[in-house]
This record gives sequence, C-alpha cells and structure tokens, in this order.
Amino acid sequence: MKIKTLMSIAATAALAASSVGITAHGEAGLYLIGDINGDGIVDSADACSALAAYACTSSGKDSPLFTYQESAADLNGDSQVDAVDASLILSYYAWASVSDDENPIMTDFLEKNGFKQKAEEEEQPAEQTDNGGSAPAANEAAPAAPAPVAEYVPQRIDSEYEEWFWVGDSRTVGMARSIAIDYIAKVGAGIKLFRDNAQQIYQIRDKTVIINLGVNDLDSGAYLRLYNSMPDEFLDNNTVIFMSVNPCDGNYSYLNSRIDAFNNAMRDGLDSRIQYLDCNAYLRYYGFRTTDGLHYTDATYADIYNFVFDSLIGEE
Repeated sequence: MKIKTLMSIAATAALAASSVGITAHGEAGLYLIGDINGDGIVDSADACSALAAYACTSSGKDSPLFTYQESAADLNGDSQVDAVDASLILSYYAWASVSDDENPIMTDFLEKNGFKQKAEEEEQPAEQTDNGGSAPAANEAAPAAPAPVAEYVPQRIDSEYEEWFWVGDSRTVGMARSIAIDYIAKVGAGIKLFRDNAQQIYQIRDKTVIINLGVNDLDSGAYLRLYNSMPDEFLDNNTVIFMSVNPCDGNYSYLNSRIDAFNNAMRDGLDSRIQYLDCNAYLRYYGFRTTDGLHYTDATYADIYNFVFDSLIGEE
C-alpha cells in the first residue's frame, strides 16, 4: 500500500528521538515519577533512595542515582534531590494507602499539594493555543498551581488525513517528530492533560479523534470515568478512538502486566461509541523496537501509524 512506503521512508529519514535531557518534573516519559528503584510502586524504599542520594550530594560526593532516577526523584521540580522530595514520596505513599482508587495517580497528588509540571523550555518554546491562551484548568485543589501548558502544534498534515486528531503523551510527541500529524500532547502527560484541555477537545467536530494516553498513570477507573462522561455532542459527531497503551521492553518490561490489565479494563468498560483499537496486541505479535524501553524507534512509530491507518481506512 502506498501509504506504508511513504511512512517507512519518512520514518527512516527522520531524526531519532533522543532519550537524553528529558528531566523536568512530571515528565514521566522516561520513568514513573517517584519510583526511583523501578519496582513499579512508590513507597518508603524510594524515599530512602532519595535520602541516600541527598546525603551523598550534600557531602560533596556524586549521587548514586542514574539520571533517569534523579528525574524520578525530583518531585517538586527544583532540579535537585533532597529531603523535601523524600518527604513528598512518603506523603504520597500514605495518601495512596488510603485512596479509593486502585492505582492512585502521583501527578494528581502533586497537583493537590501545589506542584505543577515544568514547561519544556529547551525542547519546545512556550506556545499559545488557538484561542490565545492555555486551555482552562480542571477543578483541582491547590488553585495556586496553574495548569501546565500543553504542547499544541497547528495542523500540518496532508489534506488527505486532515480529519485525524491525536491526543497523547511523549509517545505521540515522538511520533510527531517523524510523521506529520495534528495533535495535542506533552511529554509526561496523563489524565490531567485531557482534563485541562477538555473544552478545546470537546469542540472538535467531524474528525477521527485518536486518544493515546495512560502509560504514565495506569488508572483505568479514572480514565473510564472521564471518557464515559464525554459530552454526547462530541461522541456523536466524531469518530472517537481509544488506542491501547502499547508495550515496553528492557528496563520497563515490568510495566507490561499492568499495561495489559489497564487495556483489558478499558476495552471492557468503554462507552459503545468509543472504539477500542488494540495496537498493543499488534506490536506484541509483529514486534517493536524502543530507544530506551519506553519510547519507540521511528520505524516502530511508522508501524503504529500504519496500523491505525489500516484499521480505520483498510488496505487499498
């Protein structure tokens, strides 16, 4: 099919997504924030790791943490790991232990306590949305913390596919580096990105809206409540697609069991007007490659794009 050839060439020619330098608070694309030891949970062991690192750096020694672990440990976004971060980890652990949600979300906890995601100053200059400002913030506690400004790229796709609109996280940002798509996405994004931009998204009409969120906050209950409460006007006047959270490898392979559970819950619980697209099964069967265990190579992003194309348009 012609589109496959075009996308493969584009992916090969594009710049490879770098795994270096993505260290701002809340950008969980390279780690799960707070999970310093990478065991899939945030608990007192992670707080101990943060304190151990602080003890080393405060005495003039090198931090024992890798760069991605330091990023995971910097909860308050001040570019250093210290006792404040350890305290926040312990506070989250205590909060999560009594939360009603099966998988309490770290970014929600931080927002409630007055912290916000840092803008990606080096990677993307601050931009305004089409209406001249950032999307309205959701009803969150801690009003002193302004909503993060999502990266929004004006339409630049070929007219043949201008009806597609993507909503996602760092994986969508990575795809956009090699394939021209119309999207709203941010590195480290989770459910809050959708909440903050909901009014803008709900104004979309006569498009195929492909939602690709979840890897940074695998809470199926929260996502189902959000998606199943989307306005009838939005669901009835668009083709709304939920694309499965896709697999990891390497140091992030441990996430795959949680990803599977998340996908299964989403598939079974979504409103019948929201189509579930199982790209996860496709990649597991045909194979995929990543640059860091979590983000894909350009060739795999092309495969994902072509899977969506084939699923929605069909073979020519």
